[in-house]
Amino acid sequence: MLQVALDLPRQVQEGWRLGYAAPLPPISAPPAHLIVAGMGGSAIGGDLLAAVLEPRLPLPLVVVRDSRLPSYVGPRSVVIATSYSGETEETLAAAEQAVRAGASVLAITSGGRLAEVARDRVVRIPRVLAPRAALGYLMISALAALDRWGLCGPCAGDVEDAAAVLHEVASEIGPLVPTARNTAKSLAGCLSGYVPATYAGSPEVEPVARRWKTQFNENSKVFATWNTFPELTHNEIVGWSGPAEALKSVAVIVLLGGEESDRAMRRIRATSELAFQKAAGVHEARGRGGSRLSRLLSLVLLGDVTSVYLAYLRGVDPTPVDAIDAIKSRMRGS
Repeated sequence: MLQVALDLPRQVQEGWRLGYAAPLPPISAPPAHLIVAGMGGSAIGGDLLAAVLEPRLPLPLVVVRDSRLPSYVGPRSVVIATSYSGETEETLAAAEQAVRAGASVLAITSGGRLAEVARDRVVRIPRVLAPRAALGYLMISALAALDRWGLCGPCAGDVEDAAAVLHEVASEIGPLVPTARNTAKSLAGCLSGYVPATYAGSPEVEPVARRWKTQFNENSKVFATWNTFPELTHNEIVGWSGPAEALKSVAVIVLLGGEESDRAMRRIRATSELAFQKAAGVHEARGRGGSRLSRLLSLVLLGDVTSVYLAYLRGVDPTPVDAIDAIKSRMRGS
């Protein structure tokens, strides 16, 4: 799992190539909106895609984590169905609904029945360890498809910048780099024994905070939580006035994407001083690079690797997800 996490730079490059190499027919008419349908590790790429494209995308992009699509889906809809296995129950149902509604359906998958549902619009990605380990393939191949269809403006430069930045970050946090110079190792040490609370410094970083939380869940096998500034200062901040005994078991990580305004940073600093003083610690991580894509993905890479190092410290194997498998088995039996 550690090696796969550190392989994100190559996945980004390969995902772009796969998205451009796939035999995708053009879209017959300009779409009214885009929908990404997926679950778990296959859905987070849609959240990141929406955040990256927000400044330049001229139409709405909605991520659906359910078996049912909105009632407005129809012939002017583009539905990107992402399922690493191609067998995700909810995603298959959503893709079938999209086909019945006359939408243009693009499947991004390693195989399975989803490829059959989408027919001639399929990007096939390689099989790796798990859906959460295929983020580069799932997200960037979708970006390439949108670029090909002229829906999001030229993105090749951003992808190239992101791959270069990720190579640099990966070289700094690999297993041979000692803890004193390794941000991921030192952060994992600070989080060991605590509940990670990952807070996005701005709305565009929100999917990264969610990704950190789910990677702590699946890789580190720990409970974790996430939220976003400024929203959390209108509700969750009050919870930080609760019992000190409980709050000192929480370690805060604030993720900064580099586009936060001076006012946003003052809000973050004030919250840290007034609310988070009860936490076991408050840590910051900043995105790197010249594009929003590189800044968000550099934070993703740091979080993924940190979660694996935390698994090492806990003495657990980061790869199996027994609880998820048990639920799927129970549902198949019903």
